[in-house]
Amino acid sequence: MIARIWRGWAATDSADEIAAHLRDVPLARYASAPGNVSAEVLLRPLAGGVEVMTFTVWESEDSVPATVEEDHRLLVGRQTVPVCWEIVGTPKTVARAA
Repeated sequence: MIARIWRGWAATDSADEIAAHLRDVPLARYASAPGNVSAEVLLRPLAGGVEVMTFTVWESEDSVPATVEEDHRLLVGRQTVPVCWEIVGTPKTVARAA
């Protein structure tokens, strides 16, 4: 499996609008694409703004979109090329304390 990560940066007051757009437009397309396992938008505050990240998981490298659809007029900066990571394995079970 492949994790595809894209990052952008936004002013604090526009982060929610950007996140909603990313969730409803490009990530909705990704989620319905063949080979997609999951698609998430993540936010974290930074000094003076917010970092916006999309994190998608794909069955194979061939499934990963070739282009970046993540864009919004209110972004103050963005990656033009996403990064991809191979997911090498996950634990079968995780024991949780009660």
